Amino acid sequence: MTFDLERVRAEAPSVLPHAYLNAGTFGPLPSVARDAMHAHLARSFEHGRIGHAGIMGWLGQLDEARRAFAATLACSPDEVALNHATTDGCNTIVWGLGLAEGDEVVLTREEHPGLTAPLEELARVRGVILRTVPADEAALVAAVGPRTRLVAVSHVLWTSGHVLDVATVASEVRARVGDQAFLLVDGAQSVGALDVAPATLGVDAYTVSGQKWLCGPSGTGALWVRPDALERLGTPWPWYLSRDRSPHGVRDWPTARRLDATTLGMTSLAGAIAALAWQREAYTTGGREHARSLADEVRRHLAASPRVSLVPAPRPSQLVSFRVADEPASAVARRLESHGVLVRSIPGVDCVRAAVGFWNDAGDLDALVRALDVHHRT
Repeated sequence: MTFDLERVRAEAPSVLPHAYLNAGTFGPLPSVARDAMHAHLARSFEHGRIGHAGIMGWLGQLDEARRAFAATLACSPDEVALNHATTDGCNTIVWGLGLAEGDEVVLTREEHPGLTAPLEELARVRGVILRTVPADEAALVAAVGPRTRLVAVSHVLWTSGHVLDVATVASEVRARVGDQAFLLVDGAQSVGALDVAPATLGVDAYTVSGQKWLCGPSGTGALWVRPDALERLGTPWPWYLSRDRSPHGVRDWPTARRLDATTLGMTSLAGAIAALAWQREAYTTGGREHARSLADEVRRHLAASPRVSLVPAPRPSQLVSFRVADEPASAVARRLESHGVLVRSIPGVDCVRAAVGFWNDAGDLDALVRALDVHHRT
């Protein structure tokens, strides 16, 4: 099967009326996800949500969602916990490790609040020390010391789109302190945009966002945990299904499902299962190469503009961040939207971020360039 851009765009109709360059926040929802959610709602409305069939359907849906995320991550479903969002995964690790006063966490200065907010709360209530360093592999490794218990970093920085070499960080941290430091990767901006197989990276846990590059509905996500790291984690979300409750008794799950977040919306899960399959087919049949090529083209065009400066990303991804001379990023984002181009501004670093996906085409690039030029000509 070859990549069919026209079909992909028809199957994600929200990309048609404007240049959809904001999958770093929300990806375009495909028709198959809408249809799956509508079908689930109709069944629930018409036949109810309870009874033996309803319960079995719910449990089966959880298994199916776990398999869908596992297929995306090239891992076993037993290594996947289901979450409402990447932030759930971050909280699972941050609070599940049982960190105590004086323990140190190493992270970069460019982490997303979905990671930093749990860490800041941990520091406040537990006395954990946060060591924040530049977003550089050598700086991360150099900051690791005898009291480091967690290294938490993004695979792709949400600010610049720079791809951190997390495999090298993991290898060098292991060489420095062995398994003393747990290695958590925030994969919100990588899974669905990069080829990601967490088991090959040498890390302990890897978070997944369902609503961004994977094009699923809000309230969906996952957490991959290395099997031999699972025993190091407590259960921060104890609920009805966090233990195996069989006729033979109650026991802890020996797999990552012990770390599932509390009840996930069944309608959203139905959409996620459909969206992940759609995304994976498009991505692996040429969408990956198309998106990367178009992102490179975006960078070339923006670099040629005298009023635009690219935010440095030594290893670039499909996130392209830039600034426009004498214009605040939020104003640029609003202006672009008024011209039919959907991007977002990043607070704190005052830059504009375009997220280039496999659903974008050359017309979207032209729309971005023209919209940026409008202000210059006026």
